[in-house]
Amino acid sequence: MFENKWIRRLTYVIILFLLAVIFDRVIMPWYVDLGHEIKMPDVVERTETEAGNLLRSKGFNVIIADSVYDAHYPQGTVIEQRPVAYSTVKVGRNVYLTISSGEKALIMPNLYGKSAREAEIILNTMQLKLRNIRYEYSELYPEGAIIGQSFPQGQEIEKNSAITITVSLGEKPSLRTMPGLVGKSLSAARQQLRQLNAGPVEIEYEENENYLSNTVLNQKPAQGTLLQDVDKIVLYVSRLPRNNTEQ
Repeated sequence: MFENKWIRRLTYVIILFLLAVIFDRVIMPWYVDLGHEIKMPDVVERTETEAGNLLRSKGFNVIIADSVYDAHYPQGTVIEQRPVAYSTVKVGRNVYLTISSGEKALIMPNLYGKSAREAEIILNTMQLKLRNIRYEYSELYPEGAIIGQSFPQGQEIEKNSAITITVSLGEKPSLRTMPGLVGKSLSAARQQLRQLNAGPVEIEYEENENYLSNTVLNQKPAQGTLLQDVDKIVLYVSRLPRNNTEQ
């Protein structure tokens, strides 16, 4: 009987001791951590990887909530976080990040059938650049209409990309006759003569402030002359007066 009492008392002591240990080593740390609060780190403008590593090291769960186009942040950069930086939050909570997809690509427009001037206006509006104009004869498009573009319609293209267009010279004449080049740019005139296998071509520059530089002012021989009878072609081309070019 006496021994049973001591066994029961010893059992109670052991149980109380174990409960105290569990409370001290398990329950209390869990309770303290449950309510532990820290300042939320600022991860905006960090890369997704950097932000994730930093937040996880602080005990947070990272969730990518959204990905949006943003020209101000490089692709893969954090542009927003919730909770916001420096707010007081509990460890272990979820942190939601919005990631930049970079600048949204432009879509190449359809320039076919438009004039070179119309194309230039459209491209400038879209923050694209008209780099070069080529000229070719075409049986399908009238003279002055665009018949080709260096990027196909609908293709994604970066801002400030340089575009080359091809402009129709109209239907190729059955006879190789001297075309009318007055008013055209020197580049366009050269390309048209090259396609007719005409030459040689001599350039005479004249100062003229009423025309853009490199505009054909006159030509020899006259339009309609058979090229097989022509030994030399002379183009009279404008350039700005010297006092204007020096300013």
